[in-house]
Amino acid sequence: MENENTTTINISGAANIIPPVKVKTSGKDVIASGSVNTFTHDNLEVQIAQFKFIFNFINSGNEQKIEYRNDGPETLILDIYNFNNSIGTGVTTPVRLGTLMDRELYLGFMVYSISPEASKLVHYTFMLGDKVGE
Repeated sequence: MENENTTTINISGAANIIPPVKVKTSGKDVIASGSVNTFTHDNLEVQIAQFKFIFNFINSGNEQKIEYRNDGPETLILDIYNFNNSIGTGVTTPVRLGTLMDRELYLGFMVYSISPEASKLVHYTFMLGDKVGE
C-alpha cells in the first residue's frame, strides 16, 4: 500500500550533474561544517581558504572559557579551557570571528570528551552572515 502523502522530487538536467548543496541557518550561509575526533587531547586545526583556525584545548583550573588570539594575519587561535564534559560543552550561539570575503564570519561548536586527557569529539560550523558595511 502506497502512502498518498509521500512527496518526491524529480531533478533532471544535463549529463546527470549533481546540483550543489547549499545550507543556511538563520539567514547565514554554512561554508564549512563537520565532526572530528582529535588524535589526542590538545588541538584541532581547520583551514578555510588561506585562513587557519586552531582550537587549542587547555586544562587549567575549573573555569570554562574561550580566549582568542592572532598568530599572524591569517591564523586565529581559540584557547579553549576545560571543555571536558561527556555530554558536551560549547557556545550557545555562534561567535563572530571577523570577516571573510567582505561578510561577517561566525563559528558555532560543541566539544565532547570523557576526561581531560582523552581525545575530543568536536562538531563545528562556520557561517557567513551579512556583508560588512551594509
